[in-house]
Amino acid sequence: MLRELTCDIEAPTLLEAVAEAVQRIRLVDGLQAVGTTLPASVTLDEAAWRSGRGARELADLSHDPRFPQPESGEGTVLYPWDQIAAFLRATGDPVPDVPKDLVIAERTLRLVDALEGANVAPGTLRALGLPTG
Repeated sequence: MLRELTCDIEAPTLLEAVAEAVQRIRLVDGLQAVGTTLPASVTLDEAAWRSGRGARELADLSHDPRFPQPESGEGTVLYPWDQIAAFLRATGDPVPDVPKDLVIAERTLRLVDALEGANVAPGTLRALGLPTG
């Protein structure tokens, strides 16, 4: 049984990338997306995107001796995201643990999974602010 599928989709926002992945997954009979995750290790460009900083600015910060050390030195250089986020928070940046788009995607996918096959009256769905069509 397939438990996890890794995707790399280019889109203007994370939410749009997740939506594209979900749409593609739903084309396969019996396959359904029920959650999302982001990798724990990131490039500096990915860390800049997650933190809302510019890539050049984060690259400059990476020279600070307190900046987290890379996890890998050969090929693509990866850094531990949790340590970068902690470093940025220590400098006063309000870096969220999880990007808002990922929170929205995760909650939506869990709701869709929970509603799949459930007998919920349309009036209840409307009262919850959900589409009924």
